[in-house]
Amino acid sequence: MNDELETIDPEEEDFELPRKKREDDEMDITPMIDITFLLLIFFIVCSTMDPTKIGQIPEADNGLAISAKNSAVIFINPAGEDRVILSRMDGSEFSSDEDAQASEIIEYITSELERSLGASKQHVMLFGDGEVKVGQVTRIQKIIGDAFEDLDSTYIAVKEL
Repeated sequence: MNDELETIDPEEEDFELPRKKREDDEMDITPMIDITFLLLIFFIVCSTMDPTKIGQIPEADNGLAISAKNSAVIFINPAGEDRVILSRMDGSEFSSDEDAQASEIIEYITSELERSLGASKQHVMLFGDGEVKVGQVTRIQKIIGDAFEDLDSTYIAVKEL
């Protein structure tokens, strides 16, 4: 029996059991989902929202009938890439400087609504060309909304091309 132990081949000493082959019919996609959500969160956090780069104002199919006679009307016409020309109902233009423009808009709407306190002017209408960017209309709405908190809404009319 001692003879048998001494004749062991050195290659047999490093004998290992064969590994079982895993039979995975399905792939684990958990790491891929984790990376997808991390990328999504990264792009949301790093992106900036710029309302001036939003698309064109869509054409309205239906809407309320608001009379311009009963409204303080501001006309918005395109004047280049991101610039607009604002004018009053009588055709006079507002200043091209945005800060001065904001104060002129507030003065104009205040005078229109006060002048017609006994009459029926109680609305503000923005009448824009179809080429005007949404960001410009939003900027003017914000000026009006910040100055006149008691107004329920401003109406937007878009000139069809």
